Amino acid sequence: MEHSSYIPPDEAAARAIDRLGEVLPDLIGVRQQVARLQALEARLLARTDGIVADWVGEAGLQRHSEAEMPHRIAATEIAAAWRVSDRTVQRQIGEAATLVADYPATLASLEAGRISLAHVRVIVGNGAIITQRELRADYENAVLPYAETEAATRLAPICRRRAEWYADVTLDQRHQLARQRRTVSVNDLDDGMAELIALLPATLAHGAYDRISQIARLAQTTPAACDESLFPDGDPQFSVDGAQRPGGDDTRTLGEVRADVLADLLLTGLPSSATVPDGGLHAIHATVQVTVPVLTLIGEAAADPFDATILAGHGPIDAATAAALAADAAGWDRILTHPITGSILAVDRYRPSEQMRRHLRARDQHCRFPACRVPARRCDIDHNIDYAHGGPTDARHLSHFCRRHHTTKHHSPWRVRQLARGVLEWTSPTGRVYIDRPVSEVIFATFPAEPGPAPYPAAFDPAPF
Repeated sequence: MEHSSYIPPDEAAARAIDRLGEVLPDLIGVRQQVARLQALEARLLARTDGIVADWVGEAGLQRHSEAEMPHRIAATEIAAAWRVSDRTVQRQIGEAATLVADYPATLASLEAGRISLAHVRVIVGNGAIITQRELRADYENAVLPYAETEAATRLAPICRRRAEWYADVTLDQRHQLARQRRTVSVNDLDDGMAELIALLPATLAHGAYDRISQIARLAQTTPAACDESLFPDGDPQFSVDGAQRPGGDDTRTLGEVRADVLADLLLTGLPSSATVPDGGLHAIHATVQVTVPVLTLIGEAAADPFDATILAGHGPIDAATAAALAADAAGWDRILTHPITGSILAVDRYRPSEQMRRHLRARDQHCRFPACRVPARRCDIDHNIDYAHGGPTDARHLSHFCRRHHTTKHHSPWRVRQLARGVLEWTSPTGRVYIDRPVSEVIFATFPAEPGPAPYPAAFDPAPF
């Protein structure tokens, strides 16, 4: 039985929910019509690409400069009619040609309104590292069922990892080339502002951001309040969107303090505009969470790209970086996953600590409300059945929700029920049901023909440790 602190709506709220239920089908229908038109536009752009290719072939244009001109003419013609940049149109023509030729099932799903253009861009963009058309078809068949049930933001990491399986060039090789493009740039904005942009290896970027965040939190809280163990379900001072909670002396949001800390560290070496207790700065170290296959650490390349080293919140990283991080790791988490579905079965550590929290972080990775990607470390751990109403403190009844969706779950008609293997079933105020699966399961799973969690096999071999 489900329990919540939610108070049933009054008559006005009930009428509003009924009216929302009447509008929602039309909104869904409009989005499907938009998707159909976008699919039609892609077909027409691909047809344009074919016309230009015929032009180049019939004219016998060999040199790149000569062959490029028909493409430019077509792009400028369309751009003038659309009143947009011709460079943008030329890029769209190329993307449409790839979509029509190499991803027909994705295009058909867009035409049917089952996915959006954002999903298409994620699938096609991540598939760019796959050069063989037949392997692109295998990749498409693997990710499209997930795309039809999830948001594009959640689809992206799945596509990145799946594409690695079919890529001709390894991640390590691509990373070495990509490192040569690291740089820092400035983009001027309005109102006396500018963006400072650093293109860095992902581990360095995530580590720098984490350290800046820790310093910013320390600057706005007392040393005692910064003890994470005192507030295991979330930071005591800040909400997940960076807005300051009542009671702090600093009126800046967490985002503002992050920016100030970054500027201070770069210009002076110390966060001078943020009051940090003595010794606090040196005690703060970046936290970077990676999942490293054992074979990577003993010098053998992982045969299965799904065994690649994974940086939490980003995706695969190169083996050399993984080995360097592992060499300095203070402790190890050992995660047992199901050999077929990839579901998290157990988490332990050679140096024991808060096992259940680590289990949930490994399983959920982010907020479990549909389409939300707020990292688990910035979320609350929720009793799906309220603890006050007898809900057990057990991983089978717990999940991560960001503060926004945690509040929504408790103080609105939204309902959530946890099924097997951490699968959540959300029911909206208008009665629609949405299934949210753990990322760890989706990455490895073969997608069942029917919705709903697939059962475990009767038995499987024990873990090899």
